Amino acid sequence: MTGSITSNYTSGGSAASGSSTAAAATFGKNFDTFLKLLTTQLQNQDPLSPMDTTQFTQQLVQFSSVEQAIRQNQNLETLIAMQKSTQAGNAVSYIGKEVDLNGSVVGLVDSVGVVTYELPEAASRTTINIYDKDGKLVRRMEGTNNAGRNAVEWNGTSDTGAQVADGDYKVEVVSQNAAAQNITVKTVITGVVSDVRFVNGTTMLTVDGVTLPLTQLGAVRGAPTTSS
Repeated sequence: MTGSITSNYTSGGSAASGSSTAAAATFGKNFDTFLKLLTTQLQNQDPLSPMDTTQFTQQLVQFSSVEQAIRQNQNLETLIAMQKSTQAGNAVSYIGKEVDLNGSVVGLVDSVGVVTYELPEAASRTTINIYDKDGKLVRRMEGTNNAGRNAVEWNGTSDTGAQVADGDYKVEVVSQNAAAQNITVKTVITGVVSDVRFVNGTTMLTVDGVTLPLTQLGAVRGAPTTSS
């Protein structure tokens, strides 16, 4: 499978870096103005009644503190930008590998979607509810009840038998044990990473047509083997 890399944002630290640059420029102008005023007042003071320099000293200390804070912010922004760049570079290596993404979404691609979920114990009944982007129930299916990993294929048809459009659909999996008590279900998206996207500073992975943040990555395996 051929993967792709898409960037939809300027460097992760550029916006913040621009903010620090603007703050530094403003600070420089204000400090220059302060020095001009101080020089002018010192040149025109009455020699017999010199000015009290305590206030000027305090203001110089304040300017020094502000300058140090701006430099600390610039260093922090540089570190954050480097971290994001490293994370993005590492994410590229996921292309072509099989991964698990934690998320209650199923991607319908070519009228086929697979709902994957994990049960901490065997269930007596599992119901899968699939909703469209408007929150309308599209399909209700019976799921498998095995403890551990379960994968149920959806052929993209609604409860009325109509074929729905490809895209992302929200998934709700409800399971109960033999005592009719609800079981905690963990929904997982399993598939091969087809591309990596960088959106507004966030690294996104696309698996089976579904794009989710890298932070929802649950497991990584090698490229799936194909039978000859």
